Amino acid sequence: MADAGWHYFVALPDVDGAAAAIGRLPADGVRILLRHPSGRPCVAGRTAEGRALVAERGDTRLAVIGHCSATQDELAAAAARIDDLADLDRLGLAWAGSYHLVASVRGRLRVQGTASGLRRVFHGEFGAHGELRAHGELGVRGELRARGELGALTIAADRADVLAAVLDAPLDPALLALRTLDALPHPLGDLPPWHNVSAVPPGSYLALDPDGRRPLVKRWWQAPEPVVSLTEGGQLLRRALDDAVRVRTRGPQPVSADLSGGMDSTSIALLAARHRPSPTTFTTFTMENDDQADEDVQWARQAAAGLPNLNHIVYSNRELPRFFGGLMEVDGVPDEPSTAVLSAPRLRAIRQRALAHRSRLHLDGLGGDQLLRGHPAYQHDLLRHRPLLAAQRLRVLSQLRRSSWGVEARGLLDGRSYRRWFADRAHGRVRRTPNPLSDWGHFPSLPVWLTPDARDLVARTLRDTAATAEPLAPTRGRHNDLLGIQDAGRLVRQCHQLTETQDFSHTSPFLDDQVIQVCLAVRPEERVTPWEFKPLIKAAMADIMPPGVLTRRTKGDGTTLVAEGFEAHRRELAELWDGSRLAALGLIDPGPLRELFDLSYTDSLHRGAMQSALSCELWARATATQPTGGRRQP
Repeated sequence: MADAGWHYFVALPDVDGAAAAIGRLPADGVRILLRHPSGRPCVAGRTAEGRALVAERGDTRLAVIGHCSATQDELAAAAARIDDLADLDRLGLAWAGSYHLVASVRGRLRVQGTASGLRRVFHGEFGAHGELRAHGELGVRGELRARGELGALTIAADRADVLAAVLDAPLDPALLALRTLDALPHPLGDLPPWHNVSAVPPGSYLALDPDGRRPLVKRWWQAPEPVVSLTEGGQLLRRALDDAVRVRTRGPQPVSADLSGGMDSTSIALLAARHRPSPTTFTTFTMENDDQADEDVQWARQAAAGLPNLNHIVYSNRELPRFFGGLMEVDGVPDEPSTAVLSAPRLRAIRQRALAHRSRLHLDGLGGDQLLRGHPAYQHDLLRHRPLLAAQRLRVLSQLRRSSWGVEARGLLDGRSYRRWFADRAHGRVRRTPNPLSDWGHFPSLPVWLTPDARDLVARTLRDTAATAEPLAPTRGRHNDLLGIQDAGRLVRQCHQLTETQDFSHTSPFLDDQVIQVCLAVRPEERVTPWEFKPLIKAAMADIMPPGVLTRRTKGDGTTLVAEGFEAHRRELAELWDGSRLAALGLIDPGPLRELFDLSYTDSLHRGAMQSALSCELWARATATQPTGGRRQP
């Protein structure tokens, strides 16, 4: 896993034989992070200095891995209070930061990520040789119990590719084909593309009995009731963001941050500057775009002007690789297919810029859009108790987004359940019409480049999933909010994997669980409004944000740069399909994809499914040539 993927861990049950998994890990830098009371390994892997904290009390062993505000004494006190795995439910929100929790309690194992999905947990059957895929099924109390042989030993990891390497798991053609689509409805986006590798849903944890069998997946986090006012929510968000930034900026090591001029990254940078008053230990970076319509740099300079000790670096976008450039040389990929890989050369150039200023941790504002802008489907929820306000707001939104009021009105009145909505589309019972803003989400079309066998695999998977599909929340607004947050968590996680090394990483405070909890607790009709841009962050940062930034309503989208990069590199990328890995696997016909690279860039043709297919091809090529345990991927 050259270049990307340096940080990972595996969690093992307290039984003989589990430790054999450690011998199949990428060997450089692997160490035992936590042991069971028996002395057997509980957690092993590679982490950055100071990113793993452990405590032992009686029959309890507890570890936090990541950015966490807990001190050694606080962790030890928490371990002393734990008598059962369920006692850990409160710890996911107890401390600021973004972290995994792993506990061994009286021989039982619990492994937990975050509500956003920025920190994931995957599991599979060690020694099962991929005969079964544990998609999961509902148990007797609404708990998710993984399917599989009860005799198989289960292990967990925070990276899907690391787990696949340990398990020697083959690729799953149906799920790999799904990753070439432009978007995946819940829960398909959570399924890793290997047999015998399953994902724990964000906000849930994996539990194992003392014998390491009978894996149980159970929720520990529920979205809060949205009852908090905008004013109170702003105060709570300010405190949560300040705590999130403080966790990452404590200590003497230099750190850096994006300062794009938008409200999200500017908020993070301004808070970090308060904890890092010396320009020798804190640097911010702003990319200057030569597109005259892009005003980011002037807003960033206005924000930086109020911080005289800030080391603010402005650089030209021409100093970064072009979009679509350097993709053939990307040698480290995320643990799953992702459009993040298309940004790898640019992200790594930003990393080198940060390293040149001695930074080992780079903060960004990613995830802020999903939390602060909310989703327009909340008007569907609002219609049920304030119908006139909902209709009024949706009319304004439809004008702003240039959608049809007739389409939007039908969407408001549509009362279908999520399962019915999913099934109607999976079985082709609805015409392809524009999606209303208040729909349950986006449902993919099958692109022309899928082979007949791949189309059959994908269509069958969609139909099978429709039979049991459940939303993330009962109402459309909350479901779409959670889906947006989890999609952001997945993409940001994969961007972070592309830049992490032994001594460098990116981090995104907006996706911390405490920050998400605060934002979702605010009444949606106050947090999401067509008349004001991100009112919640304005309420949180009004006393330190420059007034001009608070009133800004524009943001550069980089479309011109994307089009220029595509034109510069489309011919070399067209040649990629001549030796397509996806074609060799029988999943795509490269002809239609090759033809797209003969055309000038347009959003309608060259975003969405085309970029998903390109990303999946690059990922499949890199995965096929990289060592995985004792073998290579098929």
